[in-house]
Amino acid sequence: MNTTINGNKSILVIEPIGMGGELLLKAIRALGYHSVVATTEEVYDSMLQEVSGMIDDLIFLDFSVRQLAIETLVSEAKKKGLSGVVVAWEFLTDIAAEVAQRLDLCGPDASLSRARRNKYDMYRTLSKAECPLPALLAVLTDKDDVHQLPLEELAFPLVVKPAENAASFGVSVLMECNEFPQACKDASQWTHEYPHGIPFSKEILVQEYIPGQEFSVEGLSVSGRYAPWGVTMKFTTPGKARAETGHIFPAPVPDALRDEILNVATQAVIALGITNGISHTEIKLDKEGKPRVIESCSRPAGDYIPRLVALSTDQDPLEIYARQAVGMLDSDFKPAVPKRYCAIQFVRPDAEGVLKQLEIPSRLENASVIETRSTVSENSPVKPGSTNIERLGWAIFTADSEQSILLAMDEFSQSTRVSIV
Repeated sequence: MNTTINGNKSILVIEPIGMGGELLLKAIRALGYHSVVATTEEVYDSMLQEVSGMIDDLIFLDFSVRQLAIETLVSEAKKKGLSGVVVAWEFLTDIAAEVAQRLDLCGPDASLSRARRNKYDMYRTLSKAECPLPALLAVLTDKDDVHQLPLEELAFPLVVKPAENAASFGVSVLMECNEFPQACKDASQWTHEYPHGIPFSKEILVQEYIPGQEFSVEGLSVSGRYAPWGVTMKFTTPGKARAETGHIFPAPVPDALRDEILNVATQAVIALGITNGISHTEIKLDKEGKPRVIESCSRPAGDYIPRLVALSTDQDPLEIYARQAVGMLDSDFKPAVPKRYCAIQFVRPDAEGVLKQLEIPSRLENASVIETRSTVSENSPVKPGSTNIERLGWAIFTADSEQSILLAMDEFSQSTRVSIV
């Protein structure tokens, strides 16, 4: 661990695993804050070694026992004189909100934390606020409840998904009735969160399928006022399951559509009690081209989207999040406006086998490549899948115009070389 402390603010970082966690630790280090990371010994040993140089102190605990975890974090925070609480891991946003509230620190409304984690509770909360949503057609409490559905009355395509999972795990787009049993089995196969063993609820949601383009909105709430950086355009795989393949920030869309998306995101964030702190809201366009809320959560975006926002606006949203958490953000904060287009594109396997070669282009004619990374070593077994974990690598690039960034996305796809045997 790094024991050199630069600055007088200490911040509790609840589980900085994944892409968002890596960027959050970098932002905290850039600010000179003292980072106290809450994790488990197993996660620290297996997942956090590459970022251990950005960790100043550790709290080991068991997140699967929720109330004990909260009590431990509140006690340790008081002992260590911590000034703020931030969270990277979606499954722990409820614990982060409760700890911040108990310590009288900046954070979202803890009373609505379950509505930001459980998609059934989220639907009910957003419905009361009259947010535009996909229609909820059924809620199953067991995968075998599918046999009680009036399948002949349902209009396809439909979406089947678990109420408490993330990263496209267990999500299926169904085109016909006979796909229901497998989709429900897929939605229920993960009973506990990995890697902390937090138990999931058993609800399975059957929803209207929203066919249009997917977006997300990245924003910060300050004392109940929502301040978005902008809209991200998202790209996904086709088929029964939809894994994300790339993102562009800001989304290359007309101003009128951008404003519609921002208005809908504002509705969702306010309804879900994200009164303070960062948020990530996912939205799709319906067949009339109108935005509908898919979900919203009080956490940073994944997939290096905060990096795209920072490259585009010259303002790191995770630094802003950390500054607000420790009480160092002005109440009249306004997000910086985008100055350029930024994108990330992921390389995914299209066949099962052994990865023999992966060449990610370091130069593009239509954009400037900022960073590339291979995430799977050569001679490793790979196969196509329905989640975000099958990725082989990625690249981040920037361009000055909407046309250039879109051309660069196609150019990247055509220039990447993958050999699987």
